[in-house]
Amino acid sequence: MGMVARRMLLAALLSMAAGADANAVTGNTLLNHCEAGEGAGLESAIPFGTCLGFSSAVMEAMIANERRGERNGRVGGRAGADGGARRGYLGGREACFPEGTDPGEARDAAKRFLEAHPDRLDEPAAELVAEALAGAFPCE
Repeated sequence: MGMVARRMLLAALLSMAAGADANAVTGNTLLNHCEAGEGAGLESAIPFGTCLGFSSAVMEAMIANERRGERNGRVGGRAGADGGARRGYLGGREACFPEGTDPGEARDAAKRFLEAHPDRLDEPAAELVAEALAGAFPCE
């Protein structure tokens, strides 16, 4: 990713997060970014990056939570369980990300989930993405 694209992505993520907690971003807001990022050209780069970055951040938060042992109050994570997958946990949702899972796969799973659940788009985006990732990357 070039320097200009990185700066645009950072600006988009900061504009979404400025002055708000993660629950302030709804599924509707995130879906709008994901859909607007489908086009070609510079005007779609920022929404694409926002959708990609948000989805990837939820995936990484899930993995970090598991490593810290924040699931069910236990200490120590189980990263590497389930055939080498990186296990993750967030908000009651558990996922196992195979080695090599990239941010684009997290974005695609989140977008599919949001499109399939229009009745839930007023819920916090982070919770919806965690549910999407748990469904797309189930643990054995």
